[in-house]
Formats: sequence, C-alpha cells, structure tokens
Amino acid sequence: MERDSVVVRLAGESGEGVISSGDILTQAAARAGYWTQTFRTFPAEIKGGPCMYQVRIGAEPIYAHGRTADLLVCFNQEAWDLNHDALADDGLILYDAKSVEIPAGYEDRARPVRMEELAKEIGGSARAKNMVAVGATTGVIGFDTKPLEELVLSRYAHKEGVADANIAALSAGGEEAGTLGGARQISPPGEVTGDRVLMNGNQAICLGAVAAGLDYFAGYPITPASEILEWLSTKLPGTGGMTIQCEDEIASIMSVIGASYAGAKAMTASAGPGISLMQEALGFAGMAEVPLVIVDAQRGGPSTGLPTKTEQSDLNLAMYGSHGEAPRVVIAPVSVVDCFWAAIEAFNIAEQYQVPVIILSDQALATRMAVVERPDTSQVEIVNRKTAKDANGDYKRYELTEDLVSPMGIPGEEGGQHVATGIEHDEYGHPAYTPENHLAMSHKRWAKLEPLANGAARHASYGEERPEIALIGFGSTFGATREAINRARAEGVSVGAFYPRVLTPFPAEQTAAFASGAKRVIVPEINHTGQLARLVRSECQLDVESHAKCDGLPFAADDIYDLITEGAIA
Repeated sequence: MERDSVVVRLAGESGEGVISSGDILTQAAARAGYWTQTFRTFPAEIKGGPCMYQVRIGAEPIYAHGRTADLLVCFNQEAWDLNHDALADDGLILYDAKSVEIPAGYEDRARPVRMEELAKEIGGSARAKNMVAVGATTGVIGFDTKPLEELVLSRYAHKEGVADANIAALSAGGEEAGTLGGARQISPPGEVTGDRVLMNGNQAICLGAVAAGLDYFAGYPITPASEILEWLSTKLPGTGGMTIQCEDEIASIMSVIGASYAGAKAMTASAGPGISLMQEALGFAGMAEVPLVIVDAQRGGPSTGLPTKTEQSDLNLAMYGSHGEAPRVVIAPVSVVDCFWAAIEAFNIAEQYQVPVIILSDQALATRMAVVERPDTSQVEIVNRKTAKDANGDYKRYELTEDLVSPMGIPGEEGGQHVATGIEHDEYGHPAYTPENHLAMSHKRWAKLEPLANGAARHASYGEERPEIALIGFGSTFGATREAINRARAEGVSVGAFYPRVLTPFPAEQTAAFASGAKRVIVPEINHTGQLARLVRSECQLDVESHAKCDGLPFAADDIYDLITEGAIA
C-alpha cells in the first residue's frame, strides 16, 4: 500500500557512514521531487559512538520529522538496541546480517542484508557499507534509484572508479533487500510547480544574512553553529564580505562590535557556552548602541552539556544575560525557511534600533534538512542605520530624538566624531552619572524597542484564532505543533497556536489576547524548567500547562497531539 510519507531511520556507529547515508537519501529524494525533513544525532566525543539519522520523505509538504520509524536500518547491534523502541507497530527492519541479531517476535518484518560483506565484494573494503544500506532502503520504500545514481556520479566524478563502485553497491543493496511483505511503498511525488531548494537552518541563516547585506563575520567553531562559520568562510568573500576565525568567542564578538562601529553589518554565531562568554561584550554593545547580530544555535546544557543534542534552554540567557539590564532583541525562527527571513529581520532591527539582536535557533533546527519553496528575494526589504549625515548641526551621538534612535557617526564621516563607551553617558557620549541622566538613558535604550512589542514584529500562528485549546511556544517546535493541530482539528477539536517570533521585547498583549478565551493553555518547550511557561505566566497572567522536556530530542507531532487530547506525552 502506498503512503503519502515514509519515515526512515538509519542507525549505526560513527565512521560507518550513517550521516552521509541520510544526507544522500535526503538529497536524492529532493531531486526526485519529494518533500523532506530530517533529524540527526551523533556523539560529541572524538572516539565516536552511536549515530542516528531520521528522514521523512513525502509527496506533500512536511512540517515534522515523525516520531516512529516505518523503516529502521541497523548497521550494527547497538543500533537495534538503542532504536528498536522507535519502530512503528507495523514498521519494517533492515539489518546487517553479519553484526545484528534480531530477537524473536520481529522476524516476520525483518530482512537481513549483507551490508559489510557486499561492500567488501564490490569495493574491496567495508567503506561502501552505507551505500549498500541506502540501496536496500530504496528497494523497501519503492524509491527510484536514478536520482541517487546521478547524485553519486556528480559527487565522485573526480575520483576514478569510486562512483561506479558506489552505484554497484546501491544496486546490490536493492537486490539483496528483495521485497518485504507490506513494504512501505511511498507515493510518487506530485508535479513540481514551484522553485524548491533543500537546505538546513544554518544555511538558511547564512543566506538571509547575505541577502540582508552582511559585510563581516567573526566566529569560533562550536557545535552546532560551526557550519555557519564554515559556509560563510567560502561564500561571503564572493559577495565582497569578510570572514575571520578568531581565537575564542570573546574575541569574535569584540571583533564584530568593532566592525559594526566602523559601519559594517556584522554577525557572529555560537552555542550556549560561547554565548555565555559573550555576555559582557553584549552588554557593552547595548550600552553603546552598536548594532550587531548574534546566532545562538542552542544545544543541551548546562556547561559543555550535550553538544550534539537539541534543547531550548538558552531562552533566559538570551533575554536576560549580561548585567545591568542590557537591551537586546531576541528572534526565534520557527522553520528552516523562516531562518532566512529571521536573519534579514535581525539585521534590519539591529540597524533600525541600533541594538544587538540574537537569533535563537537550536540543534534540531540548525541541522534540519528540509525541502522548502525558494524564498522570493524580491520581497526582501533592507533597513540601514541612521548616520551622522542625517543629523542637523550640533552632533549628539546619543541624542534623545522623538523615536529615541540617534544618528550613528561612522568613522571618517564629517561631523560624526563621537565616543562609543560602556560607561553611562549623556547625549554627547560624555560620562554622566546623575540620577536624571541615567533614568533618561535607560528609558531611551529600552523604550526605542517598544514598537516591536506593539505590532511591529511578526509572529507565527496556526489553527483557530480564538481556540478552546491554545498552544504557545517558540522556535523549532512549531512544525510539530502545526501537524498536531491539523490532526486534532480533523477530529473536531478547537485548537490553535501562537508563536511569538520576537521574544524580547515580549508581545504580552498579543499573546494574552490569543489565549483569552481558551479553556487550556499549553506551552511545549525543550528545557527542564519551563522557561517560556514562566515568562507567559508573569507577562500575561495566564494559567498555563507547562510541558517541558529535556531529553535531547525534538517534539514529534504525535507528542503535541497527545498533549492536546490527553494532557500528557505518551
């Protein structure tokens, strides 16, 4: 029986090609006209460990990666031991005949594949084991191998004989798998009418930053944000920009502050540990009103925590980090394509309001590969900062203007000389400690952001506008929530979701209005203490159900559906 979508989970050991197998299958599915979404997890240690790559492939748009696997592909025994609980009740199993034993009760839906043996027969080593596994997978789900073969040919065209060996491994795997009773045949893709691209959240942020006019990027490698540094290192010079790898996160943000002070649109990226190191400099940028963009690709914490697992536990850090109530704006994109637009908005807000802006992503969203409609760049609007050339007469860097945003002098710009200081200052930038001045400047730094809390910022919503069951969340859980809402509404449940994309300043009035008539208010988030739930309670005076989890895994749509219908995660 054909299915609109199929969830495939590949699992094995680091070095066996699990992640590359998933990437190849995902890319081939995209080339074939399917929609996809992925989730991956792998060890943080150099010595290696268990890896998992899950891809959902469908004929219709996909918003969540799926909770249970229709097909589980086990490269070794540990893969079965760690992942068999994720197998759907009618899920099928492919496993390496040499290294995996499937227990009684599963034999009727399991098929041994000589992954390692065939790889050695074809290529002389076990390196092509993963391609045998991919070939076996295509045989079970009824996936045309032509896009895979084209991908392999293009990827290994520069290596003589390698492409042919990999294609032979694909073919052998498909033949070896044979047919399983009730195989998970996927429906053919529909006609591709739009312009689609396959990308992950990190790549989308990079593309959005470039579209917004990024001039300068400084960063230090850290999982899961390293890809942003790597991508921009190769691409940004082609647009006239510059990328530098600094010695640490403190140097990175200070370098970005200097570049922005000099007039450049500048950005850095890190994860929780690096963002922690940046807090003093972030406070300086808020005090000196220097625009910049910081990406926080959240991961499990605290401390080094879970470097390769997902979490949403940096919300408090992003909103309140640094001493002395340092102003900043926090944006949480809700999908891969939204990462593109969030990056553009981040730069526009940073420039318009002369404030640091944090893009709050996470490991699941940063590494999530998804097929999306190509963003319409004709809709991109660019905002640039006020400069001293916009000032009239006597130049005051921190002038108390009507909108509380002051012209920013650029070095070399006539009449724009000023001091950018972290000490409290008057309108000219001179040190000033009087109570009246500190009150006025504190008000200036925060009140200039009020339009963002009062309708100027976009938010994401789905389902009913005034539901009986209201879901409030942020970031990467939106896709799973959207799919769960579709399922619940089809059963007659009154439910809707509101996801503020700008979390600082928090849109309390809009959030409260959305949930005002709800009988239940549910807040799903991936952390231990329910940080967003606490924020909603304090800012909106709402009685909310906090459903926080911190197991390193994203919510699946089934999880959210269970919250809606049963009040607990199954």
